[in-house]
Amino acid sequence: MKLYILRHAIAEELVTTDFERRLTVEGRARCRRVLRHFVRHFEPPMIIFSSPLVRARQTARIAARVLDLPVRRCDALAPGEDAFGWLRDQPCGDLMVVGHEPDLSLLAARFMGLSEPVFGFKKSGLALLEGEPGRGELRWLLTPKWLISV
Repeated sequence: MKLYILRHAIAEELVTTDFERRLTVEGRARCRRVLRHFVRHFEPPMIIFSSPLVRARQTARIAARVLDLPVRRCDALAPGEDAFGWLRDQPCGDLMVVGHEPDLSLLAARFMGLSEPVFGFKKSGLALLEGEPGRGELRWLLTPKWLISV
């Protein structure tokens, strides 16, 4: 399994509820730039799964357009849910998940068989983990700044 992890792009400050926070103009633009560079240098996944929160869904839609992939809503990627439990039940394949911190760091750690996160994700940051859930390896972790500079 190849697991691409994408943190949502820059979002507005709390407006009414955390669930409804939308991406900023800067966040959308940066996310598009990151994904355009990603697609030029790396093999894309087969499908994208997104947290139900607005900012993650918007990020996933940008990824879907740039990578020409389908997106599916995944409630397990909402903050505080069991994303790793959901991931273990997925058939092997290449997939991208779009979500939130600190949940994504914990998902990456658990994918590698660790109990605690060892790194974090910047907004619009990307990582590739490969292998079997619980025994996987980190292949790369890229910041938006690096992706945009290449």
